[in-house]
Amino acid sequence: MKILVTDFDGVICDGLREYFYSSKLVYQKIWFDRSSIELDSLQSQFNLLRPMVETGWEMPLLLRVLTWGETPENILENWYNIKEKAIKILNLQGIKIEIIAKTLDEIREQQIKDDLDRWLSLQEFYAGVKSKLQQLMNRDIKIYIITTKEGKFARKLLEKEGIYLPENTIFGKEVKRPKYETLRLIIQQEKIEPSQVCFIEDRLEALALVNQQSDLQEVKLFLALWGYNTEKTKLQAQEKPKINLLSLANFTGNDVF
Repeated sequence: MKILVTDFDGVICDGLREYFYSSKLVYQKIWFDRSSIELDSLQSQFNLLRPMVETGWEMPLLLRVLTWGETPENILENWYNIKEKAIKILNLQGIKIEIIAKTLDEIREQQIKDDLDRWLSLQEFYAGVKSKLQQLMNRDIKIYIITTKEGKFARKLLEKEGIYLPENTIFGKEVKRPKYETLRLIIQQEKIEPSQVCFIEDRLEALALVNQQSDLQEVKLFLALWGYNTEKTKLQAQEKPKINLLSLANFTGNDVF
């Protein structure tokens, strides 16, 4: 038995349009800025910098930082320090990370309630991924999804494409645990060896953390080159022998597992 464990955003689904739109709504609600013209001019920079974002609440924060005039080049090189500085500034203003995260979830919930079709239309599966997932399921390869998105949002998008996964196979941010711990849990639940698991991610950091776990050394690790990562990240991945570089063409067109 083989298990495919995959990230969602940046591997299965391209949600750049939704990320920016929802982040803009969060920005306007938290910082009471109703003007969308200036924010819309930042969309291309936001898209370029999406690989720096680890979890959803960072997206409105990134947009806020861009309005301060930070250059994309500086953010690409120093996002961690810039993020920490921005958080301190917001804390002084009484704006906590939890508020941003909660507002983002509420904004998405409201869009889904008011116009589900429009919200779904802002996101799309990468070319060939839907067929690949269906092919794998037909071969009795069990699919798990680990995502920093709310699990229920990922499920809605999957079901829009006609992909129905069992209730216990989608782990969203609500589980509040590192991805390597969820991988460990899946292996235990399925009573399989780590070598029977393939894990696809577009974040090198998440793959590296899995590789650091002594009991997960045999998990097959793949970096999704079509996802939200930079050229610098891809070069770094080439130096890690346990991490395989995976193109979209190879994923959708070949039996790499």
